[in-house]
Amino acid sequence: MLSALFGLITTAETVLLGMVIALRRRRPDWALTLLILVLIGLIWDNTVIAIGATVGEGATLETLSFPRYAAHGVLVPLLIMVGVGLARRHGVRFFTGRATPAVFGAVTIALIAVGIRIDIVALDLEPTRYAGTLRYTNAAAHGPPIPAVATIVILIAIGAALLAYSRRPWLLTGAIAMFAAAAAAVTAFWIGNVGELLLILGIWLTATHRTGPHRQAPDHHGDQAPTSPRSRASPRT
Repeated sequence: MLSALFGLITTAETVLLGMVIALRRRRPDWALTLLILVLIGLIWDNTVIAIGATVGEGATLETLSFPRYAAHGVLVPLLIMVGVGLARRHGVRFFTGRATPAVFGAVTIALIAVGIRIDIVALDLEPTRYAGTLRYTNAAAHGPPIPAVATIVILIAIGAALLAYSRRPWLLTGAIAMFAAAAAAVTAFWIGNVGELLLILGIWLTATHRTGPHRQAPDHHGDQAPTSPRSRASPRT
């Protein structure tokens, strides 16, 4: 039964939430704080879908469903700033100044505004059954979710920068998996939720790695080992 799958996703994301909170306590980081907020929203989303058929159609499930869309509209674009924070912590030069985070922050705010209009202001909930699940969907939504798609594309770009600079492939891998899952979700919506889990896992793996660029050993084809101060001194006469 598909509801059990959402229960498993909820459990996995709850475990990830605990690990992110533990990492945040050891290493305070505003990017991890934003990630915690996003994870709470995703956990709520999957929990409501998992219990939807049990709760049944009606006002209770509809009330529980509203935060699902509010969380997606407001919280998901925050993953852009999570990616920016990770890139800064790993020392990716493009993100270490002040201008670039400000630009990405403005883009994030714009996407949140679009998400609020689509998922909160224009929200029109209607019951939808699929493979044993019951959930309320937004009848007013048409076309791809622009804020989510834009967020994924930006995370792919940030992940590519992290891979090139510090050899950390996890954010890029997770973002590409999320992009593919979002495309497949057109035919089976649950694939998108699996993709979200993979994306968060990729972000967590990136956050747990040591910071700084990947250093390669000299190639010994022209580069010489640095000499010590004693060896650079002139010989005694």
